[in-house]
Amino acid sequence: MTKSLPRFALLVLTLSLSVLPVTAQRLFVGLEDASLVTRSSDLAGFPDVSWTNHYPFEVNGAAATPEGVIYLCNGPFTTRLYTATLDDEPEYVATVSVDIHGMGYGGGKLYGFSSYTSPMGIYEINPTTGQATLAVSTASQGFRFFGLDCNAADGLLYGYTEYGVGGLYSIDPVSGEMVRFVSYPPGVNGQGRALAVGNNTVYLLSTRGDEDEPCFAYDLDQGVGGSWVPFTNPYPTHHNTGGACWIPPSGDVPDQGDAFSPRPRLRVSGPNPVLAGTTLTGEALATGVLRIDLFDSAGRWVTTLTGGSAPDRGGQVAWDGTDGAGRRVSAGSYLARLRDAGDAGRVRLLVVR
Repeated sequence: MTKSLPRFALLVLTLSLSVLPVTAQRLFVGLEDASLVTRSSDLAGFPDVSWTNHYPFEVNGAAATPEGVIYLCNGPFTTRLYTATLDDEPEYVATVSVDIHGMGYGGGKLYGFSSYTSPMGIYEINPTTGQATLAVSTASQGFRFFGLDCNAADGLLYGYTEYGVGGLYSIDPVSGEMVRFVSYPPGVNGQGRALAVGNNTVYLLSTRGDEDEPCFAYDLDQGVGGSWVPFTNPYPTHHNTGGACWIPPSGDVPDQGDAFSPRPRLRVSGPNPVLAGTTLTGEALATGVLRIDLFDSAGRWVTTLTGGSAPDRGGQVAWDGTDGAGRRVSAGSYLARLRDAGDAGRVRLLVVR
């Protein structure tokens, strides 16, 4: 029996999901069994969600692009890579040069975790040729991120491991820095080999559905040490590994527009997670000084950063990890917003102490 979780955590996550355009986004899942259908949900009515059936397919890992293209992989030691959509069945693309389980897509790159390659770790995969290049080694920690995905809100990978010091981690694909957010979900055996990230929330599928275990969600705005929230398992009677991915709303796809009307953007060009400080790079429509407002996870203003002239719609602003009064901020999740830039000018920062 799963232990009860704080009502506040469930309320926050439920409210955050209820205001989203549920018809435009899907959580996609599949298990390592070719006879089982893949499934998806718009998460309406969370945590009591319903699931839609799609094509049967064996899934070891899954990842989705902002345009809704799904990458799927399977094979125990020789991994085959496929592309699909929710409506179109998978088509073979290439054989990956290393074994791959969980996958994630972010920053225009496809990532996958390899357990049987030396060194064990997270690899960047060329989706055309299948060639894989090591991005982050996990051999020294003993981590096996069979569940893996990228978070569009902060550009970090998130992985779940049953090995080493188990639990949910953020992984910087550039520096390799890892931060442990939380341990196993309560009342389960710790296994979870299908993971997706959307709405700044991690969705973890249980792999022992024959024990009537639910799936779990973790709102990353809680920061480190928050609570898992259970929701309906799409495979309540199966015990297997699998894969999952988040298909974002179509509005999340960058509008190419024309060359004379670029969309403003903001990205983290320094460390994230943030220990002592970081750098933000902004692209604005107008010339002048960049102004970036920072807010905490409760929506409270923290500070305003200014600097970096933008005659070419670009500039950098440094943040030293302090608030408007010069005090160091506490650990947690923060939202950086490029003033007057809308959704295209928002990024998440994770501060660790």
